[in-house]
Amino acid sequence: MRLSRLFFPTLLLFVLATVGRGQSVRWEPADGGMPNTIILVYENCEPDGQPELPVINGVTFTFQGRSESSQSTFGPGGFNTTRSIALSYTVRGRQGVPVQIPTFTVKTSKGPQRVPAFNVATPAPPLESVAGARLLLERNSVWAGEVFALNYELSAARRTNPQISPTFDWNAAPLVAEDWSKPEVTEAVVSGDRRVNVLFRSRAVAKTPNTIKLEAANHLLSIQTGTIGFGIISQPRMEQVSVTSDQPTLEVRALPPAPPGFSGAVGQFKLTSKVVPEKAAVGEPVTWTLELSGTGNWPDVAGLPAREVSNDFQVVQPKAKRTPAEGKLFDVTLAEDVVLVPSKPGNYTLGAVSFIYFEPKSGTYKTITAPRTTLAITAPTAPQFIVPGAPQAAGEPGAGGKDQEPVVRRPPTVPAPPAGIPRDPLPGTGDARVPVSPSWLLGLLLAPCSLLLGLWGWLALRQARQTDPVRPRREARDRLAATLARLATASGAERTRLLQAWQRDAAALWQIAHAAPPSSAFAGGVASPRSSSARGEGTPPAADATWATLWEESERALYSAQGTLSADWVTRARAALAAVRVPGFQARRLFLPQNLMPFAAGVAALTLVAFTALEAAEVDALAAYRKSDFAAAEKSWRAALARTPTNWIARHNLSLALAQQDRAGEAAAQAVAAFVQKPDDPAVRWHFALAAEKSGSAPAPLNAFLTPGPRQSLARLTSAGNWQVVMIAAAWCTLAALGWLLWSAYAGRHTRVRQRIVLGVALGCLLVGSAALASVRTYGLAARAESVVVARPTVLRSIPTEADTAQKTTPLAAGSLALSQRTFLGWTQLAFENGQTGWVRKDEIVPLWK
Repeated sequence: MRLSRLFFPTLLLFVLATVGRGQSVRWEPADGGMPNTIILVYENCEPDGQPELPVINGVTFTFQGRSESSQSTFGPGGFNTTRSIALSYTVRGRQGVPVQIPTFTVKTSKGPQRVPAFNVATPAPPLESVAGARLLLERNSVWAGEVFALNYELSAARRTNPQISPTFDWNAAPLVAEDWSKPEVTEAVVSGDRRVNVLFRSRAVAKTPNTIKLEAANHLLSIQTGTIGFGIISQPRMEQVSVTSDQPTLEVRALPPAPPGFSGAVGQFKLTSKVVPEKAAVGEPVTWTLELSGTGNWPDVAGLPAREVSNDFQVVQPKAKRTPAEGKLFDVTLAEDVVLVPSKPGNYTLGAVSFIYFEPKSGTYKTITAPRTTLAITAPTAPQFIVPGAPQAAGEPGAGGKDQEPVVRRPPTVPAPPAGIPRDPLPGTGDARVPVSPSWLLGLLLAPCSLLLGLWGWLALRQARQTDPVRPRREARDRLAATLARLATASGAERTRLLQAWQRDAAALWQIAHAAPPSSAFAGGVASPRSSSARGEGTPPAADATWATLWEESERALYSAQGTLSADWVTRARAALAAVRVPGFQARRLFLPQNLMPFAAGVAALTLVAFTALEAAEVDALAAYRKSDFAAAEKSWRAALARTPTNWIARHNLSLALAQQDRAGEAAAQAVAAFVQKPDDPAVRWHFALAAEKSGSAPAPLNAFLTPGPRQSLARLTSAGNWQVVMIAAAWCTLAALGWLLWSAYAGRHTRVRQRIVLGVALGCLLVGSAALASVRTYGLAARAESVVVARPTVLRSIPTEADTAQKTTPLAAGSLALSQRTFLGWTQLAFENGQTGWVRKDEIVPLWK
């Protein structure tokens, strides 16, 4: 017992002593002949964070990397394993002066450890003696908006064999700067040391007056710090270093008080005006070109000065064309051509045009003026023709003489009709009936299927959900839960974005209308715009104070200098959110009068608003078309089709705009869609034929409509959707007549006259229904709601991807008609009449009805 009592304490002391001796941190020289590289070795312990090295005047430590190793040895106590972690540093100091690293303490996973002093006999020279960078300003004081030169220069010692990257990091803000030029490399001898100088050139503008300290530029380069190996197998040892430039200060002065008409242009500008021709007849176009060019703050130049023209001219004014010099941001030419079409003869004066700008060189405002131009407009003259054989006046050209044969002027021939061009777009909007699918058509023909009650109930339910006053709070509560779940693991910019989202949804949850509410809004103070009903049912009395505290902490995390957020903030926010009880949707709201009967006033108001919006959009599109801004007109009509795909007038006008832009394939596809939606309109028929001629193709079932026979003439009286309605009405009429005849036969209440009349009605309805069926079949696949037409030549693929080159493909011609089946990530699967299927890009087809 005595031995055991002495043995265990002794063994414990031996183990503790062994462990204590096995943990150490020390400096060691690096292997491989690198005298300026040293290694901080952690033995049987790990660094607790980045070690804080002692500060030595004129000496820098550059971290190179970390490595780990382990070693096992056999001793009296058995196998012993030593695990080491090495941190490599490059020491730079005054060349030729040894560096004494004093004793210091580092934090480890086993507690603080003392690092003994260490001597570095040959430190590397300081980075400033090897490489340096600086930003060079043309001058240190500029005007607001003035363009000034800005250069960046990197210098490195040739003896280090520098390898310089052609790019570097620099943030120009708050300046607006051009891209850096290509590097210019020169060499020079400075204090007996040959240096490599790399110069990058740029120009910049400061918009607002202020004193600006430019951001430093960071440039990576590799320098040679020695050699590895011996003799012919040696190679240079390269070290990558980051060079940081200086941060010069720039004073931006405010401009003097500006005269009236100054638009903010600063620099050197030139204004020219040209009118071609200066003499014209009524109806002949005259082009007035105004051009502004020069060097200045072009990003802030809004446009050319306004011009005044007599009301006797029709004006066509396209957008101004801005042409910057290649690779330049501040050298631009802005030109605008205005076409004037005179309507009355006379002499007109196009007034002078002035442009005011600030000239930095003189520090004054300058005015440049394009001179006025006189324009002579004459009345149109009718050409004179001489009929053969008629006498001519003496001296008139063509009059016969002794030595001159008479010249016979022939009367003009009747000109041929002009070739087809797009007509004027149609005003207003028009909606076409979409055909139903074959299965639905068969059901409508066989039995009545009324969905009014279901639609009414669905509309009432949707109305009840939309008008539920608690819905925004429920949605905000759901978003808050999702935001907190992501915020638990977020950091940096992602955490800032999530905190801002949490603030927006928290304000919505408590119905606070402030754009930037204070925390007192959550505590029910005077600044809070929410009512007491904003509290959730069952919310604890301290809920508002908790939310106010959370709001204050989020404000400090977002806008304070430290930007810290307490570790338990997300947990407290989740608890506060869980304490808020927001009432769910109550089904009894479905039966409120405003939800059951929203049709009378609501539908009328929405119809009026929609009609007014569509009319306004149509007016804008027509105005853009007449100004030759076909791209803007196309955009407006595409937006109208996105709202109402069956707007056949928008389809027709969009085809006109595309044809004006020489996009024949797309114009033909939209013309096909307009034709199948409104085949009875003469303008739509005419443009459908023109678009088919220009593109050289038309869908197979619709090609016969270009030279219609009796069947096509009947079918184009209305659209396939309307023919389907005729079929359904004829079927119901026929069934009603036959039912009346059957009831009359059983009841015995009939006369031959009535029977013949009803039988004639039944036969007439049957005949009309047959004609409607034949007309629908004449349209072929175009009578299906899922029909599409290919807008441009493309490739039909077996799988929806362009990456797999081994898949089977086949060419697909423009104008092909198919049915869309499925969609997948921008691809649409098509099915053709012959059973072929395949995938094409969604933007290569035009749906006819959707």
